[in-house]
Amino acid sequence: WRYLLGVTTIEAYGHEMTALAEATLDAGWLIALGAQVERCGVPRDVRGRFIPAVVVGVGKLGGRELTTGSDLDLFVTFGRADAETSDGETDGPERVDAHTFYSGAVERLASALGDITAAGIAFAVDLRLRPGSKGSGFAAGVDALERYYEEHGDLWERQSLTRARLLLGDRALARRVRATLRRLVYGAPLPAGALKEIRDVRRRMEVELGKETRGRWHVKLGRGGLVDVEFLVQALQLVHGATHPDVRTPSTTAALAALGRLGVLPEADALAARHRFLRRVSTALRLLGARPTDTLELAGPMPARVAAALGFASRDAFLAAYREVTDAVRAAYTEVFA
Repeated sequence: WRYLLGVTTIEAYGHEMTALAEATLDAGWLIALGAQVERCGVPRDVRGRFIPAVVVGVGKLGGRELTTGSDLDLFVTFGRADAETSDGETDGPERVDAHTFYSGAVERLASALGDITAAGIAFAVDLRLRPGSKGSGFAAGVDALERYYEEHGDLWERQSLTRARLLLGDRALARRVRATLRRLVYGAPLPAGALKEIRDVRRRMEVELGKETRGRWHVKLGRGGLVDVEFLVQALQLVHGATHPDVRTPSTTAALAALGRLGVLPEADALAARHRFLRRVSTALRLLGARPTDTLELAGPMPARVAAALGFASRDAFLAAYREVTDAVRAAYTEVFA
């Protein structure tokens, strides 16, 4: 409501929501670790040294662009900055290996933040972007993380790591993880031919998930929507990030500005304004509807509500501006991926 009342901008609102999420994560992680330690003890390596962990945010959490109803995309990795292996076990009455300990902590965290209560939920936690297969647990040793991304990681996973940001945990391990992720994402420029693979993934998302019709538009996944901007930016980051450190940022807004300064995206300012408009539409839909959604049903009351919230004189004026913005975004996207 601070945003809808004009007290804050859409960028500041995203930062405020992200700060709230990070504070909630901090508290939830301490609770989850405390429960694990009480049951299993502290994870230690063969020399008796504590094995710490870090929490890495990706997606909108990594980019500080959360809005109402956003999931928290994250993963947890553990190990020591000065050790080649993350192997170890706990020292408590119920001994488990370090992997089991931290997987259990992540499961407790997701449950604590995502459980439905009389007051609703805090934040849903999404672990689908974690390294490794679905059967490999909810946390990964830092050595396993490095091995997975180097040997088995797909391009879409490398792309998702453009938005990775260290949130919580051991500082020394965080430095190791940050350096590893930077090398994996930006160690070599993206070959031009790889853009087709990114474009194909985007097309499938639009068709299979966006499912737009003449009377139903999708602000996030639809034609010219938020994901068009994000994929465009991330592709250019992968192409230019190896030689231009300024573009290595998890923030879409900051990346657009850096790509504009670099000269590889001449219309960066205009695209940033369109991205801001789409974020405002998405936030209005999530705040004014019965439940958070990025779907705009043209036959219902939402177009008029969103129009009023965004200061348009009429429903039709808003819809015309929306289509103008999405047409321009798709044109910019097509030019990059041509």
